[in-house]
Amino acid sequence: MSNSAMTATAPSTPIEQRDPHRADTPRTWTFTDKETGQPRNVVCLPGCTISHVADIETPSYPVDVFCWNQSDRAAVTLPIDTSGEPEEYRVLNAFIEANPFSAEISRRLPFAVIEVIDEHWITPLDPDGLQTVINLLAGQVEQLRRVHTELVRLRREHMAREARIDGWVDQALGALRQEKPEATA
Repeated sequence: MSNSAMTATAPSTPIEQRDPHRADTPRTWTFTDKETGQPRNVVCLPGCTISHVADIETPSYPVDVFCWNQSDRAAVTLPIDTSGEPEEYRVLNAFIEANPFSAEISRRLPFAVIEVIDEHWITPLDPDGLQTVINLLAGQVEQLRRVHTELVRLRREHMAREARIDGWVDQALGALRQEKPEATA
């Protein structure tokens, strides 16, 4: 059976079928199951940001259908040096995903995904797992705050020491210029 014939068997369903008065109403749509040729209905995760046009237009394997509510506006990047020159990498981005046809029951429910650094993920996280990661990272933030405080203190001391040395050098050079006896002492 051709793709167009299989697609024709699926009922025509608009991609955006939701209550226009409720922004949190999830989209509903239908795709053709590539394994069975039968139509499958999907109710998106509320706030899903994926375009499912390709899933609707061509038969798809159910396990390849997923939803997430990721926003690129929330993406954070940092300059990370992996080869001698800093490069911008996405770090600590988080979003919610659901895989409605997953063989793993836990992935059918919404779960959290954390992108630790570009394309390196912690997944799937249930609410307790996400809270554990948050607590662990909060502890690291406190450690970073302690390092920051120590860095500020050490730099202040270093600058004061440099200022004293510069003052002594200036004083010695001034004395030498005036050829005062205290400059040689």
